[in-house]
Formats: sequence, C-alpha cells, structure tokens
Amino acid sequence: MEDTGGKNFLTIRFDKNHLTSIGQKLYTQSLDLVRELVANAYDADATVVKISTVDNRLIVEDDGSGMTRIGLEQYFTIGSTFKKDNPQTNKFKRIRIGEFGIGKFAVLALCDRFELYTKSSAYSATVVFNQIDFGRSEKWQVPIIEHVKDSSDLTTATRVTLYDLKKTLSEFDLERYLINIFPLHDKNFSIYLNEKKLQPYYIPGERFNINELCEFGKIKGEVILASMLLNKEQIGIGIRVKGVLIKRDTFELENSHKVSTGRLSGEVYADFLPITTDRSNFIIDSKEYKLFTIVMHKRLRKVVRQLEKSAASYQDKKAERVLSDVLGLIRQALRRNQEIFITSDLPLFTKQKNKILPEELKNGVISTNLKSKNKNQKNIDNNSDKGLKQALCQAVKLLKPKMRRRVKTLLRDDRRIVKSVKIGGSEFLVSFAHLGIEEKESFVEGGIIFINRDHGLFKKLENKTDLIYYHLTRLVSQELIKFTVPKNLELAFDWQGKLIKDAFLEYKTAK
Repeated sequence: MEDTGGKNFLTIRFDKNHLTSIGQKLYTQSLDLVRELVANAYDADATVVKISTVDNRLIVEDDGSGMTRIGLEQYFTIGSTFKKDNPQTNKFKRIRIGEFGIGKFAVLALCDRFELYTKSSAYSATVVFNQIDFGRSEKWQVPIIEHVKDSSDLTTATRVTLYDLKKTLSEFDLERYLINIFPLHDKNFSIYLNEKKLQPYYIPGERFNINELCEFGKIKGEVILASMLLNKEQIGIGIRVKGVLIKRDTFELENSHKVSTGRLSGEVYADFLPITTDRSNFIIDSKEYKLFTIVMHKRLRKVVRQLEKSAASYQDKKAERVLSDVLGLIRQALRRNQEIFITSDLPLFTKQKNKILPEELKNGVISTNLKSKNKNQKNIDNNSDKGLKQALCQAVKLLKPKMRRRVKTLLRDDRRIVKSVKIGGSEFLVSFAHLGIEEKESFVEGGIIFINRDHGLFKKLENKTDLIYYHLTRLVSQELIKFTVPKNLELAFDWQGKLIKDAFLEYKTAK
C-alpha cells in the first residue's frame, strides 16, 4: 500500500448541537430529566435532596459529597465511565444509579442555561453552561469560577439551577413521579419538593416475599395483593435496578391466567438487569432478563392462585348483593301487582318458627320430583292497569335496609347461594347455583327457583351491572309466572312484562 504521508486517518467529530438532541430524543418526558439530577445526588451519598420550582426556574440541591476539580471534569465528560468503574459509593455503599455519563446534558432539553455550584471538603466552584454561547465558540470549554473555601466549613453540597424553563413542570406530576421512582424507604435518603417531604406510598394488602439467587445475581422484594383496586401508576410489580424504578410489569398474568391485575403491586430489586439508555425499559432479549422473567413467573404462581381465589370471592359477594337487590325489587313488584299474583299461586313455603331447608338443597341434590303448584287460573281482566299506577314512585325506598331484611340468606357455600323472599306470612326460595354450562339458565324443581350461574349468557353479563340486573329480573319473574299461568302464553308474557317494568325500571330510577 502506498504511503500517503499520514492521510490514512479520518478525524471523528461530534457536533455540539447533539448535546441538546441528547435530552430531546433520549428521554421521553421532562420528568425523566429531573430524575437524572436527583440520581446524581443519590450517587453522591446525599441524605437530603431539595427541589424547588419558582420563577420559571428549577433548582435541585443536595447535601452529598460535592465535587473536586477532577470530579467536575469527569461530570462534564460525555460518556464518562467513572460510575461504572466505581459502582459503589464511599459513605453509604450505595450501588450508583448513573452508568452512561450523558444524563447531565439532558437538561438542555428543558433550558438553554444551567448553573452548577458544588463544594466538597476542600474545594468549591461554580460552572455556568450557556447553550448559545457554547455553540458559538469553537472551543469545547465552559467558564468555571473557583471559590476560596473556608477551611472551617466542613459542609458539602451540590446545587444545579435551570433557568428560563422551556416547559412547565406540574408539581403534582413531579411529586407522583419522584415518589414512584426513588427508594424513599431508605432511611438515609429523603426528597423535598417545594419544602414538602415526599413520603413513600403504603399499600395495604397480602404480601408475598421474593428472595431468589440466580446465575446473574439476587432478586429480592415483595409482591403485594392489595386490599382494594389501585391507581393506574401503582398497578404492576415495580422492577428496580440500583434503587431506581425502571418500570412496572404484570408479567402478562391477565393473559396467561385470565385474572384481573388491578390489585397487583409490589417491588423487586434486580441490579443485574441490563437497561436501555433512557432507563425506561430493559434489554428484553438479554440472558439476564429472560432468566429474570422465568424466576418471576415461577414465584408468581402462589400469587396467581390467591388472585383467582380472591376474584371468585369478589364475584360471589357481588353476585349475592345483586341477587338480593333483584329479589327485593321483585318482591315490591309482586306486592304492587296483587290482583295478578295472588299469594296462593306462588311457590310458597309456610312460615315456621324453626325453618328447615329442603333436603335437596342441604345435600346439594336437585330433586327429580317436580313439586310446583298448578292452581286453577284466576279470572283476571287482562286490561287491568291498577298494578302499574304507582310505577317508579317509590324508587328511592326500594333498596333500604328495612326492605332488604325481607330477603334473607338461608345457605351459602362454594356451589350455591339460597335466598328466601318473604311476603306476608309466606315466602319463596331462590337458589343461585353453579349448575354447569350444559344446564339451562333457570328452572323450577321442588318448588324452588334455580338460577344457573354457569350459563354462558350469565357469564357474559355478570360484569355489566345494568344488564345483569335486568337478566336476573327476567329469569326470576319468568319462573314465578310459570307457577301461575303455565298454559296461557299471552297472559304470561303480559304479566312478566309488568313485573319487569315495576322491578327493573324502578331500580334504574333508584340509581
């Protein structure tokens, strides 16, 4: 190869304008930029970080170790490996959050000028970075003012001030973000926002400890099955790397196990996981992350079982409450339409001092002998409208405790809920039971109305409040009608329509 006199090399250059684009394109939201400033304080062994938003400025100051002249040079080195080479802090032995050495320039997406003041045990200086002046200059230099530090002053600190913010930072959003991101449970680390100390959220609920040692490191933390539904930002298991929350993940439990994750929360620490440069996600095709997900799925099996059990219990309680409401509404409708439903025509059980459940319900067996009463049909004027005159007028009273006491639970177990509805001195029974997907949606046997909770239509509607109220009203009224006019379809549908109108529409008004 011919020697060209030293021209076999190219000079690699870095356009200064890319310092601004780092912040604009690397981080998805302005709050992430504030995170970088707080992370630097955490890495400097700060115990207190104070954040102020005033007069279109953002000030982040801490009581950390501060920086020397060499430390400042490292701070302004793009891609500095100092934190990677020194992963642990001196005082509290924290695992340093910083890794890539470019986050400090991200603030240029928020402002054109920032000022950094720092003092260590024996050094103090102020650096002013003006994006416009820096871009005009041919030199890669920024002005620094070194101060004479009083030898008796042993305090250390760093303060970063961002001037003339280009975007407004919501104090509410900033508070929620910082509480979620940083390890505020650490007794040696506190964050104040506009003089208010931020407190970590406490989520009441059942806790499941996780403490696993895998090939790449330790996975430690807890999964919480909350006592109530959570806010959106609390749903999912928070995964922390070096103390900072990277993301919350449900590990697709809602897809693989068909359970609701609205109460799933908690946090786990896995410092070995490789993260993306903007800290918003993990490198998901890495060996470390793949092994992490395998371990988490294994440990979440117990949580899933509890979630499924909890979901079933919740559905049972909700179903029982809805059934009680519907039966109460139907009871009112029956009383309002006495000219249609004479009490002797109903599937009644005589009131007894010592009530005894039918044996088929006690034993979980449906009797094969149909005991429903077929009375002679009463002569009733089909055009009678007396039972509809007071429709909707007592809606507010329908769900009051006094009325609810007329609907009682006689039996409750994993398979059924049996309710009695009292009218005067008599009552009828409704069994709300798991009868299998092949069984019809409702029927009467042994003088008892059975509603099948496993029927496909019920399963489809059970989480749709208005529809399930209507559905149950239709089924119960349908079976009641069979006792009175089993051979006259036209009259039966007319009566059922009146029952549904008095019951369901008054429920709608009561809402």
